[in-house]
Amino acid sequence: MEDRKNQNPPTRLTRWAPAVLVLGLTLFHAINNWIWLDKNVVTRGWDRIGSLVNSLYYHQTLAEISLPALFNATIQDAFRPPLFGLSMASMYKLFGLSADVAVMVNAVYLLALLAASYGLGAKLGGRRLGMLGATLVALIPLVFAMSRYSYFEFSLTALTILSIYFLIASDGFENKRFSILLGVALGLGLLIKRTFPVFVIGAVAVVFFQAGLPRKLWNRLRSAVRQRSRPRWRDIGIALGMGLLLSALWFLPSREAALALPAGLWLFPLWWLLIAVTVYLLLQPASAETNLLASFALALSIASVWYLPHGLEFVKQILWLAWGIEDPRGRTVELASLSTYTDYLRSILYGFSPIYTLLLIVVSAASLVYALVRRQRLVPVPWWRWKWWPVLATLIASYLILSTSIYKEDRAITPILPLLGIVLAASLIKLPWRGLRRVLIALAIVFGLVQFFAISYTGPHRLIIETTYLKEPILGQWSVFAQGLYLETPDSGLNDPDFWIAQDVLEEVEAGRQREGWEDVSLAVIAYSSHVHVGMLAYDQLRLYPHIQLEDPTQTYPQDSAYSTAFRYDYVLVLKNKNRRPAVREAENLILNERRALFDQAFEEVARYPLPDGSEAFLFRRLDRPEAAYDPSALYQIAGRLQQAATGQDRILVHPPGLLSGLLEYYTGPAPVSPLADAGDLAQSHRIFLVAGPDAAGAVEDLVSQLGPPTNEEQFGPLQLWMFGPAKP
Repeated sequence: MEDRKNQNPPTRLTRWAPAVLVLGLTLFHAINNWIWLDKNVVTRGWDRIGSLVNSLYYHQTLAEISLPALFNATIQDAFRPPLFGLSMASMYKLFGLSADVAVMVNAVYLLALLAASYGLGAKLGGRRLGMLGATLVALIPLVFAMSRYSYFEFSLTALTILSIYFLIASDGFENKRFSILLGVALGLGLLIKRTFPVFVIGAVAVVFFQAGLPRKLWNRLRSAVRQRSRPRWRDIGIALGMGLLLSALWFLPSREAALALPAGLWLFPLWWLLIAVTVYLLLQPASAETNLLASFALALSIASVWYLPHGLEFVKQILWLAWGIEDPRGRTVELASLSTYTDYLRSILYGFSPIYTLLLIVVSAASLVYALVRRQRLVPVPWWRWKWWPVLATLIASYLILSTSIYKEDRAITPILPLLGIVLAASLIKLPWRGLRRVLIALAIVFGLVQFFAISYTGPHRLIIETTYLKEPILGQWSVFAQGLYLETPDSGLNDPDFWIAQDVLEEVEAGRQREGWEDVSLAVIAYSSHVHVGMLAYDQLRLYPHIQLEDPTQTYPQDSAYSTAFRYDYVLVLKNKNRRPAVREAENLILNERRALFDQAFEEVARYPLPDGSEAFLFRRLDRPEAAYDPSALYQIAGRLQQAATGQDRILVHPPGLLSGLLEYYTGPAPVSPLADAGDLAQSHRIFLVAGPDAAGAVEDLVSQLGPPTNEEQFGPLQLWMFGPAKP
């Protein structure tokens, strides 16, 4: 074998083939993703638009590039680590503000993913496995689909596979260069998402024990104690100096922001200590033990820029989001339920592709039977040194951890799918029948390409529709091709452009602002569906309409009635029939049904947006905007008084008209309410109540001339409530 290799040395073309393949696959997806994004105008869901909105905040924070700005950007989101948002913000700096530009940062992560997939395959089984593995990874449906979205999962997937590749390439931490690269990848992965350890802990644990590191660390410690080894004072001095320098450069220019954080002044010595330990370990002579410690210390140093400033709050968030500790919705993990363990099985089936799943099972089974019949070893001796254990441990550990959590999202399983692609590639290459092997490899690639276009574009998508069969209770809907929430065409079905009303709504509100000559205009969004919610408008509002103040009353004022607070806004967008939150449903019902007559006294309907799913959105404009702010406590007291005194036969008038929306925020009684200027004929009313501002003497005189002297007058702060008896015949 060696002679043959020496007689046929690799040519320049074959040496560059892996790089050409990885770059070609990256370019293929980058072009198709740009086409897909250009066609797609509907941004559904919450997390997807949320990360885009956050990227704009990062962009604003980094308007001027400086260490304090970078520090503030790093810590500004207490809920999510910053790396993916900063990645999207960097794209804005290069190519301009656009949601499509932001998402195209995934092309960088895709390059890292495919390069790591090749490297991992090559480490496990040579160049052929690396190249086939990278090709199949590029054709896994949920993998390429997530590269078109602004979810964290795609960048998380790239850092997961990159970390596992560096881990295996470190040769049990004997290779210092790859150990350091592993530390960098682990640190960056932690800065992508808090769930990152779920996908690497299995592989790290296996390599740790395979390399005999528990024994090596113990022997190293025992030897140091016995021999009373002198510390390397030069290295300690360099480490302390570097730690002081780097921590000072990071902390001191931003000390005001740092001191406002939970850890406050402690951040400086903690960073100093952590960086000093990392530098000291990096300076030590290479060995598995020091490389391991240096790798982990480097990962912690990188991750600490976000985790240290936020203290232990991220631990609480993990316990809540993963296992429902103190979950406000009362979600719990049902360990006795079969669906707990099959939910992600369904996600894998359609994220990886039914055909690829079937092919993996059949080919693996055939190879296993062949090996048993030929009495071949399934794993080398000693079995615990088998190089595939880290991959299998990652698949098993991550699946079990995800399955036993309350977090059930199909996209959560994405980081382990490339490993399945590499396992499939290895199974195909290991087939003992050469002819069948070539046919199945060609079939896997050709089918993957057909499936790619069927998922990606509306025309070929009919292949999926025509090959969809009945549903099965555990594994869901059967089809030849992959299907799922994120495997969508860009401009049909749920992504039909008619679903996208954000631009129309914002243009209508901005036109009203300019027409009225207002400096700012407020818009309330009382809606909570995957197609219509406040976040849906937030990205374009921040980017293009800075004079629109956008809020969801149910979130801004959670203790108040959304119906009442709607009267504080210039425009109100309400979605009918598709709201999932009780507070939103209640406000929708009151505005559009039960109290529509009262609401129409203060607002007029300016637009209606029928949606293809049968729901309908209504946009209302406030009729009279108050020129000055009125005392809310006075209005509350007046509303309470009217609630007791006025009946459906009475009339309530307000002057000036700007008082109307403020009063209706609190008044829910039966009497009709209108501005005094629109009073019309008062002869049919039993009694007339006038809510008047400080300068309403003329209005009172007009009513006195029509109705006679008031029968009662009350003062509420700067406002007055007048009551007139029955109108004169």
